Amino acid sequence: MINPVTAISSATSLLGAVGPAPTSALAGQATSAATANGAAGGQTFGQMLEGAIGQVNNAQLHAADLRSRFAAGEPMDVHKVMIAGEEASVSLNMAVQVRNKITDGYTQLMQVSI
Repeated sequence: MINPVTAISSATSLLGAVGPAPTSALAGQATSAATANGAAGGQTFGQMLEGAIGQVNNAQLHAADLRSRFAAGEPMDVHKVMIAGEEASVSLNMAVQVRNKITDGYTQLMQVSI
């Protein structure tokens, strides 16, 4: 099975030569959370989740801004617009998968009889 944290870390390192990757901080948070005992960097789970959602939102806003500026005729590279859109899409898909796993875990926890 592919580890999503490792996959994102390797993908962002490949894209690092192209430009700043908004998902790299998200992958860094996930890695530190997976390796640390307790809260990573003194953050609670809620704070870390809120920060990750904020990063996903920023990636979406950045991609939308580049698309609208490109559509308005501002001179920029097409590949930068496409990369920003794909980074936003990947980060949103990862956030949806994390949400699904949290929901599944909660459901399983509620089914446990005491």
